[in-house]
Amino acid sequence: MNRYLLRPLWLALLAAPLGGCGTLGSLFAERFTFEGELPADFALRAQAHYYVAESNCPGLVSRSQLTKSFETAFHSEPHGYRFAIPVGYRVGICQARLARVGLYIKGRYGDERWQQTYDNGELRVVDVLPEGAATFQPDGHLNKQAVCGWLFQISALRYDISKLLNCKGAGAYLRREDLPGKTLRLDFSVDRQEKPSYRNSWIQFPEGWKPCLPKPGGWVSCQSPPVFKTFEMNGRECTVYPNCTE
Repeated sequence: MNRYLLRPLWLALLAAPLGGCGTLGSLFAERFTFEGELPADFALRAQAHYYVAESNCPGLVSRSQLTKSFETAFHSEPHGYRFAIPVGYRVGICQARLARVGLYIKGRYGDERWQQTYDNGELRVVDVLPEGAATFQPDGHLNKQAVCGWLFQISALRYDISKLLNCKGAGAYLRREDLPGKTLRLDFSVDRQEKPSYRNSWIQFPEGWKPCLPKPGGWVSCQSPPVFKTFEMNGRECTVYPNCTE
């Protein structure tokens, strides 16, 4: 095709996002990289939420156009993740700007569906960093660590051991003007020391943790002196966790 005919065509394509409600403008978005390492049997979903500042735009943009999801699946060995997240992009005549990134840190402790759970984290985008917040290094990187721990309990539905996931440090404050082209690295690790989900509901011995009967009246805490009970784990009747038998 004649190059003089191609030029008007390219100009029309570049102008298209400004004249309608398409999302071609998102192809030219500024991005930052969100990456890190996950332990075995962990997965991660990052859901980016955006807003539009123009007063005439809220009625022109749907909620689905202001949300982008990024996800990595479970693996049986430690693995990495890497997401390129737009800081902003055009939706037709509107400018979408990143407000926050919700994190869903998923963990599994067995093969059954009910043996999967998650905890939340968040990357919050601000104009001014709060005092003490970490900043990007001169090389454009910011490195952070999160530690996740398992909290065990006796399931009221299954009378088996179920677990909750508790992750600390799974988030960051990010200054908006610093983000384009930068890399945030958030590595996750697991605290191998499991703990009961409720304080004073299990008592620790050298053999492991023993569950005790609660106080009368609906209290969760152990009776005094404690009275211990049995529980089921993987089809076995047990007296101590995690070894089942003393």
